[in-house]
Amino acid sequence: MPSDAEQTSQPSGAMADRYYELAESMNQRGAMELAVPFYRQAVALLLAERESLQQQLQGGAVSPALRGSADQDALHGLLEAADVLTDKPVAAEPAVQPVEPSASPAPASPSVDQDQLEAQIAELSDELSAKTALQVMAGLKALADQTKGQLPASGLALLGKTQMVLGKPADSLKSFEAALVKDPQSLDLQINVGAAHLANQNVDAALEFLRGVWTAGLDQIDEKSRSALFRNLSSAEGKAGRPLVALQLHRSWLEQLPDSVPIERALKCANQGLKLGENDGLIQKEALQLLRELRAVHPSERQVIQALADGLESVGDYREAALLYRELLK
Repeated sequence: MPSDAEQTSQPSGAMADRYYELAESMNQRGAMELAVPFYRQAVALLLAERESLQQQLQGGAVSPALRGSADQDALHGLLEAADVLTDKPVAAEPAVQPVEPSASPAPASPSVDQDQLEAQIAELSDELSAKTALQVMAGLKALADQTKGQLPASGLALLGKTQMVLGKPADSLKSFEAALVKDPQSLDLQINVGAAHLANQNVDAALEFLRGVWTAGLDQIDEKSRSALFRNLSSAEGKAGRPLVALQLHRSWLEQLPDSVPIERALKCANQGLKLGENDGLIQKEALQLLRELRAVHPSERQVIQALADGLESVGDYREAALLYRELLK
């Protein structure tokens, strides 16, 4: 192995070549278990060199491809609470008075055209993002004044999403619950209430709603709602101490809706499973299978290949791990 002095004096690329040569030599002699750490070290050195060059080229900014982009899905459709709360809440307080959700069945003002009201709510929903949340809140306040505080279920649901973006999960839960009172059969709203409970750390309540939708049948909801259900139910099961179920849900999600599964999220779940699986063979097997299936969906994604190689090495599958490390060095 190269000495400390040699490692200090040689650039990362040269050291990576040296580690690769050592690994290949051991590989050819059939000592795959000894070769794996050298392959891994060569990969680490090359990635470090590439990141350093990228920072120099971009004035210190690291390429998203190197650091792994965080999953920040757009807030159209159903609330995805776990992802919303990874963003920093909007710092400023709304410049308008908060809208108070009302579940009262009293009708809206006769002067309000319901079709026009729904169209305005849909337009506000399309505009919702972290940057526009305050403006959307102002728009909802205006509609609430128009309807004498009697927003329909769609308006209350949008209010809940907006409050979540503004970093107010407790208020958001109240709004979603008020919306569900007005439309109790809505599976979408049941998912949203479950997600809001999850955002408020009410895991048991979240599971009650989310499992209820799951029992009702995935064929009852569209793809966007199904993705939100997988996302929140897998998270809730994991937080409830059922990592095997969380992994199985991630695999089902990946099988049914591969394009909607965030890579970073799946990797996190798999890595947690591998760690817990040190004392549970079933969890370990499920975590590795999730990584294999994730790689099948994203065959060229380097962070997926790296995670699978690390996972295989951790369970002693040195031959396959070495082949993946070699692939990363190409």
